[in-house]
Amino acid sequence: MSTRATKIMVGFVAAAWMCILLTAGSVTEAVAQSAAEFYKGKTVTIVVGFDPGSDFDVQARTIAPFLNKAMGTKAIAVEDRPGAAGTIARNDLFNAKADGLTIMYDHGPRLVFNGLLMAAGVKYDWKKFIWIGKVFQEDALILVGRKLPWEKPQDLVGQKFIMGVSRPFYEPLFAEALDWGGMRAVPGFQSISERATAIARGEIQATLANTAFFSDFSTVKPIVITLSHRNYAKVPTVRETAPAGREKWVGTLESFQKIQYSFVAPPGVPEDRIRFIEDCLRKIYGDPEFRKKADSLGLDFPSEFMGSKEFKESTSRLATMTPEEIKNLKFVIEEKYVPKK
Repeated sequence: MSTRATKIMVGFVAAAWMCILLTAGSVTEAVAQSAAEFYKGKTVTIVVGFDPGSDFDVQARTIAPFLNKAMGTKAIAVEDRPGAAGTIARNDLFNAKADGLTIMYDHGPRLVFNGLLMAAGVKYDWKKFIWIGKVFQEDALILVGRKLPWEKPQDLVGQKFIMGVSRPFYEPLFAEALDWGGMRAVPGFQSISERATAIARGEIQATLANTAFFSDFSTVKPIVITLSHRNYAKVPTVRETAPAGREKWVGTLESFQKIQYSFVAPPGVPEDRIRFIEDCLRKIYGDPEFRKKADSLGLDFPSEFMGSKEFKESTSRLATMTPEEIKNLKFVIEEKYVPKK
């Protein structure tokens, strides 16, 4: 081939590749644009499976106007569908139209736990939900009576004590991770203020509180927290204090904690719409105005935005549990530490 022919051929190939790259870029842009255009002028419903005024309801309504602005929707409506600790709403979401116009703000740990056990009333496959993202973080504190001699989680090893709970979930996981064999989880205490009062009266010795919704330490003191927290830098985490051989339970507790306050979508929603919502959530996570509003309500943020990739990592441990492990998890949470009637 002559030098001239070679140059012509090289130029033709280069031009062809340029066309391919430009076309690919145009396709990518069109896909991203199609999601934005799809949502423009539409109404998105955020389903909450708990009562009006619950922390899920408050947080969803805090997020809604900012998400509406970021997505360019006509409106974002928050719809409370309480019942069966969120199971009814999850069943509805699982069978909702997969168009991305209905999503849920949910208690991720309960969604997974009830799905793992196929608890009464569950009509969904938890692995098929699409995890979108989260902007708020819950960290759980274990509190003990301020007058008690216990100062660190190791002090409760070998001790017999009563943990007041509304319904056991995180508390037994703390016990397994920290070797608190003498803990007894007594249910029926519906609010943290009720439990704090019971501690002051000496009826119970410990309880669990959400860092975002508790601030009265006049009668109680924190001794351990699930994950590190900016406002509780001196309180050790479970991982820092767990004895050897407890990694499985430390990891399970952390995995559940990380998926709290989750946005999820029904199976089958197009990937570009999920990605668009995730990007909008990421945008409002860094919005100074949004953070100012959240701070005024005492709400917490994770140290970094948690998106679909991070959810996949956190749920992978739970998704690969064996039937025997699931059976043991049920026993630990629902039976092992709960006094027999």
